[in-house]
Amino acid sequence: MKMGTFMEIEIDKTKLKKSNVDIEEFLARLSTGKGILFTGAGFSIATKDVSGEEPSVAKELAKEICRLGEFDEDEDLRFATDYYISKFNKAKLVSLLKQKYTLQGTSEIQNKICSLNWRRFYTTNYDKAVEIASANSGKVVECIDSSFPATTYYKRNGLCIHLNGSIDSLSEESLESSFKLSTSSYISPDSFLNSDWHYYFKKDLERASAIVFVGYSMYDVEIQKILFENQSLKEKTYFITRENPSPKSEFTLSRFGHVLPIGVEGFASLIKDNESELIGSDACEILQSLELYEVSQESAEIRDADVETMIMYGDISDSLVDDGVVSEQRIPYLILRSQLDEAKKFIDNNKNIVFYGDMGNGKSMLLRELQTHLSLNSIDCYNIIDWEGDYVGDIDLLSKGGKKSVIFIDGYERYLDLVKHYCGSMPSNIMLVATARTAEHERLRQYLKNIEFEYNELCIDLLSIEESSALVDIVDNLGMWGEKAGMSNGRKIDFIQDKNSAQISLTLLSIFNSPQIRDRVALVLESLIADSRVKDTIFAIALIEVLDMPCNFSLISDIAGDDIIYSAGLQQNEAFRSLFKSSGLEIKAKSSIFCLSLIKNHFTPTYVISQLQKIAKKLDGYSRNDYEQMTIFKSTLRFSFVERIIPGESKKNSLRRYYEDLKISVPWLKNDPHFWLQYGMANITFKEYGKAQQFFDQSYSLARKKDGYHTSNIDTQQARLYLLIAMKESDGSKMYEGFSKCHKILNSLDNDVYKFRQVEKYRDFYESCFSKLSKKNRVGFQHACKAMNDSIDSSVSNGEINVSEQRTIIKAKNNLEHVLSSIEKII
Repeated sequence: MKMGTFMEIEIDKTKLKKSNVDIEEFLARLSTGKGILFTGAGFSIATKDVSGEEPSVAKELAKEICRLGEFDEDEDLRFATDYYISKFNKAKLVSLLKQKYTLQGTSEIQNKICSLNWRRFYTTNYDKAVEIASANSGKVVECIDSSFPATTYYKRNGLCIHLNGSIDSLSEESLESSFKLSTSSYISPDSFLNSDWHYYFKKDLERASAIVFVGYSMYDVEIQKILFENQSLKEKTYFITRENPSPKSEFTLSRFGHVLPIGVEGFASLIKDNESELIGSDACEILQSLELYEVSQESAEIRDADVETMIMYGDISDSLVDDGVVSEQRIPYLILRSQLDEAKKFIDNNKNIVFYGDMGNGKSMLLRELQTHLSLNSIDCYNIIDWEGDYVGDIDLLSKGGKKSVIFIDGYERYLDLVKHYCGSMPSNIMLVATARTAEHERLRQYLKNIEFEYNELCIDLLSIEESSALVDIVDNLGMWGEKAGMSNGRKIDFIQDKNSAQISLTLLSIFNSPQIRDRVALVLESLIADSRVKDTIFAIALIEVLDMPCNFSLISDIAGDDIIYSAGLQQNEAFRSLFKSSGLEIKAKSSIFCLSLIKNHFTPTYVISQLQKIAKKLDGYSRNDYEQMTIFKSTLRFSFVERIIPGESKKNSLRRYYEDLKISVPWLKNDPHFWLQYGMANITFKEYGKAQQFFDQSYSLARKKDGYHTSNIDTQQARLYLLIAMKESDGSKMYEGFSKCHKILNSLDNDVYKFRQVEKYRDFYESCFSKLSKKNRVGFQHACKAMNDSIDSSVSNGEINVSEQRTIIKAKNNLEHVLSSIEKII
């Protein structure tokens, strides 16, 4: 059977048994307020339209449309509608539908069901039974359909999304677009499955505590693809059916979830009988998005296979982390970082902490080690388990308790509203320990300063000699050195410290790039990527992990353009499971370095740039208010990211083709200054300075047309280009002229890491050009270096920068001091 498809199953209907449902668990799930209610035609039982009749079901409506057009009756709604629209007056059909689906009111049945705190409503009905019943229960629920912009409405409470359109949106125009009756409406661009609501729908399924279908038929094949055999969804999915459903119906629905044959009336009675538990519970005293970390009491037995899984795929159990922190490691597997002791001192002194570093250098693992360390010292440690939950309310609740607590935030750029609320409320008993990649942290420094977030920061990129030795022990034990296995322990430490800049990420990347590892992974991938749908899905997972995004099925399927990630066949595939660990509706194993090597070693440049262009084009069609989608879209435009993941040593043609085609896939980029900046940077990399200057000129020109556009990003790259061109000159006066233009630009910019990243290169200019400068120009260069060095010192003293933790600025200062010292010796 091909993954993602269904086969016909022969069953003995006489042997079917009714499903047993744990009612207490069902009620507990409903009581959280995070349930989703799907309603179909059966939900509207006992409601009345303006004529005093119940709304028509699909087959009856089809007959009424046939009677309206006076042609032979047929129960096929889509045929009846298509035929009527092609032959008769649309206005009369609109009038009929308005009469049939405009309700006078709802019954106590709908009122009671809608009195629960539902996170979201979805319905295939045209009528507004949900909205009216909710209003009768004192709740305001807004009526929208798939033509409404998802990112504008998604985070709102009180929404009912009409998958087939609502009576409110019905018009002669919508009959063939957002109002689902005809064939043309089902294949229109506004169709639910082709809209950005499809992605948010999948996010809702992931986040729901219960998914309840009332009076709903599982006719929607696309919804079946998501629900079919997905155990995480199946466990929380419930079908309220009529009493004594047919064996066929019960069997079919039981494949997707629990079947409760109690009828709509029975469901309303169940709610009424348990009203105090469902509606009256004090949810305010329950944490909504944070979870207390508890050190495992299990005795964990580490095996080599566990360590290899951790190194390769980033997957290790909490119990093994706890054991590695608490006990002596019989088999080496954890590098206990020196920052643990520093962080403990900061927490003891009630200081917030930000750990930052480059991709794959151990930020997430350091957080896990620290939470074990602090938990053992009787400090409550909390992780965010629901990133869209009420963590603001959770902070307020924890602050009332008064116990010393630490909230861990892995990737704080996603939780800026949490950090902002923390700064506003300033709970004395709560500290934040956060991580970010270096680029994100540098970008957000000013924001943190503006909201007055006080923190101590620790860069975790560089391994000490002792930590490098621990990494050597781990790799030695696994036998993963390959051709370097014969080196002495000291030479292996030097390899990490010197060849790989004392970084975990570069060391692991060199291991993943070794022939023995590449061949092993290729063997696993061979059968998987033969299926193009699986190939696109694996690429999507790797891309999301490299970008440090939550790897949820909804995002994976959206980026892959396919829902096969929900398939039980894929999740149970041994090859797939050897690469990725799925937990619920999320890929849990987290190794951005492994995923980077996966892309670079096992996908062709042509495939990678083609996929990136598809993703950019698709996400450009969305309203980009969703954080994950916006981040991925921006990454497809950013030269530094694209250049990093394109495979192969010779990238020049691939990058040029990518940027040439990108402005066709996303046409508005032609008028965007930042796009031409990125395109120019690509040409700098390949020393095509004339082209780079052309594109920077284009960028500046477009920027001048935009009110309030800050050109600092263009300025730093223009300064860099001036310096690079200067160092290619043979004439000393032209060299200094180029340097002066570079220095003039940089001197006018704010003192930050982006400016000083270019100042680092003053040493390169000194070493290649200083001897060719005139005496006067040598003095001018010396004064420029001194001015930049003084800028760093003054910025440190006024708190603008932290020279002890910002590696780029440290390097810039060291380079400047080397240059100044060398000039002093000459002059």
